[in-house]
Amino acid sequence: MRLTRSKGVLRPRRRSGSAAASDASPPSPQLRLKVVAVVVACLFAALFARLWTLDIINAPSAQAAAASNAERTISLPAPRGLILDRNGNVLVGNVDEPVIDVLRQTAIQHPAMEERLSVLLGMTLAQLTRALNNLSVSPYAPVPVLPNASPQQILYVQEHQALFPGVTATTESVRAYSPMGKAAANIVGYPGRITGSEYQRLKSQGYQPTDEIGQTGVEATYERVLRGTPGVEKVAVDSQGQVLSVLSVTPPVPGRNLRLSIDGTIQMAAESALEQGIAAARTTKANSGGTYRATSGAVVVEDPNNGRLLALATAPQYDPSQFVGGISQAAYAALNNPAAHYPLIDRSIAGEYNPGSIFKLVTATVGINDGIITPTSVFNDNQGGLRVGNQFFANDGHQSYGPVQLPKAITVSDDAYFYHIGETLWNGRATYGGTAFQRTARLYGFASPTGVDLPGESSGYVLTPAQKAKLHAQYPKAYPYGSWYTGDNVQSAIGQDDLVVTPLQAANAYSAFANGGTVWSPKVAMDAETPAGKVVARYTPKAIHKITYTAAEHASMLAGFSGVTTSPLGTAYGSFGQVHFPVPVAGKTGTAQVSGVKRGQPGYKQPTSVFASFAPASAPKYAVVCFVAQGGYGASVSAPIVANVYRTLFHLPAPGAAPASGG
Repeated sequence: MRLTRSKGVLRPRRRSGSAAASDASPPSPQLRLKVVAVVVACLFAALFARLWTLDIINAPSAQAAAASNAERTISLPAPRGLILDRNGNVLVGNVDEPVIDVLRQTAIQHPAMEERLSVLLGMTLAQLTRALNNLSVSPYAPVPVLPNASPQQILYVQEHQALFPGVTATTESVRAYSPMGKAAANIVGYPGRITGSEYQRLKSQGYQPTDEIGQTGVEATYERVLRGTPGVEKVAVDSQGQVLSVLSVTPPVPGRNLRLSIDGTIQMAAESALEQGIAAARTTKANSGGTYRATSGAVVVEDPNNGRLLALATAPQYDPSQFVGGISQAAYAALNNPAAHYPLIDRSIAGEYNPGSIFKLVTATVGINDGIITPTSVFNDNQGGLRVGNQFFANDGHQSYGPVQLPKAITVSDDAYFYHIGETLWNGRATYGGTAFQRTARLYGFASPTGVDLPGESSGYVLTPAQKAKLHAQYPKAYPYGSWYTGDNVQSAIGQDDLVVTPLQAANAYSAFANGGTVWSPKVAMDAETPAGKVVARYTPKAIHKITYTAAEHASMLAGFSGVTTSPLGTAYGSFGQVHFPVPVAGKTGTAQVSGVKRGQPGYKQPTSVFASFAPASAPKYAVVCFVAQGGYGASVSAPIVANVYRTLFHLPAPGAAPASGG
C-alpha cells in the first residue's frame, strides 16, 4: 500500500476493485467516547468494591494483622526480693549471671554462625538447635542457650561480633545463697521454672511460660511478695519477624524483701549441732548390737512467748544452689535416693515420729484435769512397771522407783506412774470418756497442722478407738487389730503406740506449757519491706487457745521438768547439771520405740532419740526440741544436741563433759 498526501496528512491510497468496496466506515467519535466511559466506569466500580471490602468487611482482621506484623511485646522478668533473717542478714539474694543469648530468626538466616557457636559453647549442633527451639521463649526475644557462660566464652563473643550475628553476651538475675541461706535451705526453699499446670492457673496474673515461681519454702508461700512486677519491652518487627527497633521499655520492678524471724546464726548453730550429734550417735554402741544408725533428725527453736521461730534445722540437708538455672536429672535423682535419706524432706515440719516420754506432758495434764492425780498424790512403783491383765509393761531397765509423786515421775521418767494414768482413763471411760488422751493432745496442738507458713507440713496423728477400727477395716494387714484395749491407753501414756508428732508440734506444745498455756500458730515470716527498707506488711503468729493450770499444778510439773536437768536422778542430768550448765533448763527426754517391727526382725528400726525443753526454766525465752531417728536414748544424743544449741543462744562456752544415758 502506498501513502498519498492530502492537505498535509498522509493517508493510505484506496485500492481499486472489490478491496476498496469492502472497507467499512471508521467509528464515530461519539462511539469511541462511550466505549472509554464504560471501561473507566468498570475500573472505578472494581476499585470501589475492593476498597469497600478492605475498609468494611476485612477491616478488623486487616488492622490486627497489620499491628501483629509491626509490633511485639516482650516480658522482662523482675528480680525477686531478698530473703533476710531477723537481723537483716541476707539469706537469699540475687546475682547477675553471664548468659549467651541468640535471636532465633537471625540464627535461621546464618546456619554457619550456628556451627561456629556450637563449637565455642562445647555443644553439638543438635544440642544448640534444641536449645534454640525452646518454645517457652518468645520468638521475638533472645533465647538463652548457655547460662553461666565462662568469661572466655563471653569475651570471645564480644570481640568477634561479626562471626556471631544475633548472638549477645549478657546477664540474667539468679538466686544466690549465703552460708546462712544454705543452712536454712528447708526454710527459704527455691524457685523453679513454672510448670504447665501452674502457668495455666497463673497466666491471668501476668505470668509467662519462661517465668520462675517459688516451689518450696517461703519462696513458695510468699511468691506474690517476692516476685515483683515484670517489665515490658515493645519492639518493631518486619514481616519476617526480624526486630527492627525498640519502641518502648517499661523496666521491671523488683519484688519486696521478706524478713524472717529466723536468726541465721542460731540456724547455723542448730544445723551444726544436729550434724555433729548424728555423727556421734553413729559411733555409740546400741542395745540391739552394733552402733546407732542415726539416719536423720531435726531441731526446732521457738520463742514460746509469741510463737516466732528462730531455727528449723533438718538433717540431711541439701544445697539450694543446685536448683539455680534448673537442676540436672542426675542431681535430682541423687537427692531422692533412699540411701541419702531424702534430704528434700524438711524433718522439722514434715517428719513424723513417736514422741516417747516427752508425751508425758500430755499425760500429766489429762491426769490432773480429770482428777486421776494431784501434784502431791503418791503412786507406789514397787514392781518396776505395771501389770495389765496377763501383760506386764516394764519401766526402762525394769527399775522400780518406790513412792512417786508427779515431779519425781517426770524427773526420773517413771513409766509405771504414767501407765497407771492410762489404765485408769480407759477402765473408767464411762466417767472420763474414751478419748481423754486424744482430747488433751489436740489442745496442745498434736494431730493437726500448726499452721506454720511453710508448705508441706504434716499433721501427725493421735488415733482414737473409732479411727483405729476404721483403719483396720480398710487396711487389715497394716492394722491387724481393730479394737482398742487397755494396753493401747497404757502405751499412749508414754508416747508409744498409734501416735506420731512432728518436731514443730512438740516445740509448740512445750512452748505452750512454758508460757503458761497459750498455744500459738507459729510463723517464720516477720514482715515484707521495700528495697529501701520500708515495711509494707507484717506477719504475726496467732494465739489459738489457752490451756489452763492452777498455780500448784503448773509449779509441780515445772519442778519435774527442771529436775530432768538439775537432779542427779534426772535423765538429762549428764548434759546439764553434771557440767554445771549456767542457765536453768527444763525439759524431758524421750526414747521412742518405733512400733511395728520387733528387735531382731527384718525392718527393725532403732529407737528415736528425743529431747524437748525450754529455758530459762522460770522465765522462758526459748523452747528447743530435737529428734534423731534411730539415734537411741534421748539423754545420750538429743539432749547434748540441745545443750549445744543453748550454748549459742546464751553465748556460753563449749561443752566439757560427756552425757549420761537414760530413758
